[in-house]
Amino acid sequence: MNIRQLEIFTAVAETGSITKTAEQMYLSQPAISKTIRELETDIGVPLFDRIDNRLHLNSAGRAFRIRATRLLTEFHELASFGRTQTQALPLRVGTSMTIGQISLPAAVTRFRQLYPDTPLKIYSENVQRIKARLLDGDVDVAFLEGFESSQSFTATPISEYPLLAVGAPQLAPTNQLTKKELLTVPFLLREKGSTLRDHFDEQMHQMEIDIEPMLQSTSTAVLINAAKAGLGLTIIPAPFAEPYLTEGTLQRYELPGQEIRTINYAITLKGSAVSTVQQALVDCFMRQSEQ
Repeated sequence: MNIRQLEIFTAVAETGSITKTAEQMYLSQPAISKTIRELETDIGVPLFDRIDNRLHLNSAGRAFRIRATRLLTEFHELASFGRTQTQALPLRVGTSMTIGQISLPAAVTRFRQLYPDTPLKIYSENVQRIKARLLDGDVDVAFLEGFESSQSFTATPISEYPLLAVGAPQLAPTNQLTKKELLTVPFLLREKGSTLRDHFDEQMHQMEIDIEPMLQSTSTAVLINAAKAGLGLTIIPAPFAEPYLTEGTLQRYELPGQEIRTINYAITLKGSAVSTVQQALVDCFMRQSEQ
């Protein structure tokens, strides 16, 4: 006796017909008949009465059907044990504060529609802290902007956007700033060590310009409000800037040199296994960036 025999038996018991069962299971009628005969031989008792070219469960067949159905249910639950266990385990996620504001809400909403039973534990902190959590095993996957090649991590690009210099309208005489004007405009910048600040500092270093910010903050909201108030120029991701550019409370200023861009990555510990659930979350972040 085997699982396949039990599946065919319960199907025949449901339809009462070899022909219908063969059609439903895409098997030949002789194959169905042979399986039923072999099963009855294996257990040593007939399970069906043949009446008017139809199969009717006899008393032994009815009792056997109850136990066979129960066994098949347990078998299929065991077969999917790994998948259901993985979905039930908490998925621990780290994001930079920037990605936490831009992409996290919509990506998590989409993920919960796909895996409503998978608990999430999310940390949104600065990049260095999230990397430390990865190394310590506190998170399974991290979403960070910018990435330096490392022997400890595996990085997969998920999105990209420009960093814009924005300030209040009429902050400067023209929106095309020269190297000389950069030295006279007050700057409102993220803290040193943040990816946004590192990208900006690298651009200035290439032009041999040393910028000392008037205001430094870990909060993008603080920088935006200060820029709207006319206190200076700030460097923020395009998705943050767009609503204020549209309403006219901020204006874009062009810096000399190449456009500053940042690439966002899904990062895991090198050599760690990526579960189906984890990959689904990465895909949700990717789809969010495409919109």
